[in-house]
Amino acid sequence: MKFNVINRNNIMLIIVGILIIVSFIIGHMTSVQADESRSYDKSFTTITIEEGTTLTDIAMEYAVSEADYNDYIAEVKEINNLNQDTIHAGCYLLIPVYREY
Repeated sequence: MKFNVINRNNIMLIIVGILIIVSFIIGHMTSVQADESRSYDKSFTTITIEEGTTLTDIAMEYAVSEADYNDYIAEVKEINNLNQDTIHAGCYLLIPVYREY
């Protein structure tokens, strides 16, 4: 009996591992790759949030390309320890600034 339980657990671990690997491969096949022929300097600046400004507005102004908006928003949220997309007027955000060289 104990032998069957161990085998079932091992089989489940193998199946879960395969699913993780397959989803990782599929995720990379559908993602947008950055143009590796371009190089960027990264610096940081602080901005004051104005009434009505959203993280998407900030991404539209500072992200390298439209394809990078979601990644840029995720980076801004991580840098500023934001758990939600909500930002408030009068608050300050540290944001990355990329400049092509």
